[in-house]
Amino acid sequence: MAKTTIAHFTDTHLGQKLVMADAIAGGKMRYDSEPEEHWDHLRRVLDDIAERGISRIVFGGDIGTADSVPRFFELLERYDFEISVILGNHDAYANVRQYWDCDNAVEGKLCYSRIDGSLKQIFIDTSVGELGGSQRAWLADELVSVETAVLFAHHPVLPLDTPVDKSGAALRDREETRSLLLDSRCKISIFCGHYHMYDATGDANIRQFVTPSTSYQIVKASETLQTDPETFGYQMLTFEDARMETQTVMLTADQVSRRSR
Repeated sequence: MAKTTIAHFTDTHLGQKLVMADAIAGGKMRYDSEPEEHWDHLRRVLDDIAERGISRIVFGGDIGTADSVPRFFELLERYDFEISVILGNHDAYANVRQYWDCDNAVEGKLCYSRIDGSLKQIFIDTSVGELGGSQRAWLADELVSVETAVLFAHHPVLPLDTPVDKSGAALRDREETRSLLLDSRCKISIFCGHYHMYDATGDANIRQFVTPSTSYQIVKASETLQTDPETFGYQMLTFEDARMETQTVMLTADQVSRRSR
């Protein structure tokens, strides 16, 4: 296949101001409504992607408040991007479906797939904290006779050694999903978010890359949950033939401030 670059960005949390960072309730961080929160980070990320000449983007979920959803899609339309979207645990299927139209492979789930040359791209919906039986069955069918695939999910499938992974935020059916992927004969690269940090790990035929958040980061190596509100970023995926390279792009709030002067 020809050389292809995709920008993966996730967890924008638009209009959501973090109010506590030492615990998670029901698998979610707690937020207050603040309409302009994190919009400057998103605009800086999108500008950076466009300035690099990247035309394909994948959003990994957690747009933010319900009121921010239409404005989010309006902003994306100002750029000349080919857009793919999945849902996170702070997203509601009904809200996003008003603005993002695609063929859903499983009823009530924003999941779909496409083939780009020899590379299969699969997009799954973990907005309720799990894939569920119907979506796992669909995913298994999608991997039949496929040699290489990229799987975009909001939640990580492989565990991480970090406090947030043990706090109730993990994918509820990740062991079932992991077993499904391991049992396939496909080389699978997972790109996900949810944990607000960068991580790369692997297990047999699975490679997993966690993309930093566009809003704020959670400190990976810490005994308790700690956040970094000044740093944000995204990840670039470059595919050429059977090769894949990744590059993490990190930005700071200070860069946004200097740019706006």
